[in-house]
Amino acid sequence: METRGLSCQHEELTRLEVASLLTPKVSARQLQAYLNIARKYLPEFKKFTNEKTGGLDGYAKLYECHIAVLQEIRSLAREHTLADVESEFRQRASKTRKN
Repeated sequence: METRGLSCQHEELTRLEVASLLTPKVSARQLQAYLNIARKYLPEFKKFTNEKTGGLDGYAKLYECHIAVLQEIRSLAREHTLADVESEFRQRASKTRKN
């Protein structure tokens, strides 16, 4: 699997494992909020959108390569509200589409 040109290791990680790998650690519910932001605005997280419901797909697999983006969201969330973080990623996505 590739993400942003980086090769992902094929070892699946559980939501709880990923949540505990973030610094500082987060709950599974908080990780879900970060995944929700990522899936809406980052192409490498599109598979996390359930095609039927449009919501978060609980069966999508997480890999080590996803951690860096989720850590970035975590770091931003420590300084800003989740609404602000989502707005930031929305702006980044619109800039990427324009280029």
